[in-house]
Amino acid sequence: MEYIDLTHKIKIELSEYPGDPKTKLNYFKKADETDSSTLLKLETGLHTGTHMDSPFHYIINGKKISQLPLKNFIGKASINYVESKSKEILVKNCNLKNSKEKIAIIITGWSKYFGSDKYFYENPYLSDELTELIIEKNFKGIAIDTCSVDKYGKDTNHKKLLENNVWIVENITNCDNLNKTSYSSFFIPLNIEAEASPVRAFLKKD
Repeated sequence: MEYIDLTHKIKIELSEYPGDPKTKLNYFKKADETDSSTLLKLETGLHTGTHMDSPFHYIINGKKISQLPLKNFIGKASINYVESKSKEILVKNCNLKNSKEKIAIIITGWSKYFGSDKYFYENPYLSDELTELIIEKNFKGIAIDTCSVDKYGKDTNHKKLLENNVWIVENITNCDNLNKTSYSSFFIPLNIEAEASPVRAFLKKD
């Protein structure tokens, strides 16, 4: 069985959203002649790298990652390559109106800028109409190869999607060579009582 990994590697140099904590991955203890075990310590923001947002991110009494059903993280995903001169991703740019899948993957090509200021400040984002369509069609979740479903400094799309229990995965990568309209997808977060979680995101080559 072959899989396509859509996940950024967690490492010291991992770029964070402006204002978020920096990622630190250091040795807590190195193996040596007297002790054969190695321990590393990870410090990072939960919205750094490939991650999932749960309703609790913006909704006071919303569900945390640990409260979301496991079954919602796995399923057939619609692949949508976006070609638009505008940063705003419109309904007509995607193939979601007649989609039978309940997970949407939106690929803009923006991941090539990952690590630069441009990636975080000038990202493509969902239009209001597309956000409403995702909610109307009862999608379980959406994954995108940008830092946010919103324009920098805004949060309207986040709030709308999370209020309707649509999970959001941001910062996926390695999407250039997907050649089908749908894949079996897996977006697996930690079982963590928090508003977000690092995710291992991958597709199965059927």
